[in-house]
Amino acid sequence: EQINKFFLYANETGLLKQISDKYYADIEKSDTFDLQKFHERIRTRLPRYKKLIMTEAAKYGLDWKLVAAVVYQESHFNPEATSFTNVRGLMQVTSVTAEEMGITNRLKPSESIKAGIRYLDKMFKKFSYITNNYDRLLFALASYNIGYGHVTDAIKIAKNMGLDPYKWQSLKTTLPLLSKPKYYKKSQYGYARGWEPVQYVERILTYFDILKQKGIY
Repeated sequence: EQINKFFLYANETGLLKQISDKYYADIEKSDTFDLQKFHERIRTRLPRYKKLIMTEAAKYGLDWKLVAAVVYQESHFNPEATSFTNVRGLMQVTSVTAEEMGITNRLKPSESIKAGIRYLDKMFKKFSYITNNYDRLLFALASYNIGYGHVTDAIKIAKNMGLDPYKWQSLKTTLPLLSKPKYYKKSQYGYARGWEPVQYVERILTYFDILKQKGIY
C-alpha cells in the first residue's frame, strides 16, 4: 500500500520521471545515438567553454580534452543542468563541494569549471600513493562521481580478494560489489551503486579518445 502511494505521488509530482531519467535514460539510448550527440555538441556547445576549460585545466597540469570529456559526461555542456539531487552546473558540483571550493554560483560556467577541476585535482592528490598516474587519474575520476570513501572501500575489497588494489582493472571488479549486502555491510561507507562510476569512467575515456582523434587544439 505504501509503495503504491509512493508511485502515485511520484508520478503526479514528476519525481518518477526524474528518477527514471537519471538512472535509466541511457539504457534506452544506443551508444551510437550518444556518440552522435557528443559529436554534435562538441561542435555546437564546446566552443563556448573551450578557452575557459583550457585555462583552468592548465593550472593543474590536466589535459583540457579530458576535462572537456568530464564536463560533457556531467552536463552535456549545459551550464544550467540540475539533477533532482540538486547537483548543478557544467560540472554538476554539489552545494557542499561548492562551499569547499569557494564558489557561490554553481550555474556560472567559470565558477563551475573552476570548482570541478579543483575538486578533481584534490581527488587526484588523495591517491598520491598510486605510482601509475593513469590508474591514479581513473581512481580520481571514480571518486569525483561516487565519492572518495566508496572508492577506498572498493580498494579494501580488492586487497581482501587478492587483487592489485591500485589498478583500475581491479576496481572495475570491486566497485560494483558495493551494491551487494555481503560487501557493503562490511564497508565503512556502506551501500553504493558501484557500477555507475565504472560506466562513468569508461564513457569519459571514450569521449576523451574522440577529442584526441579529432585533433582539436
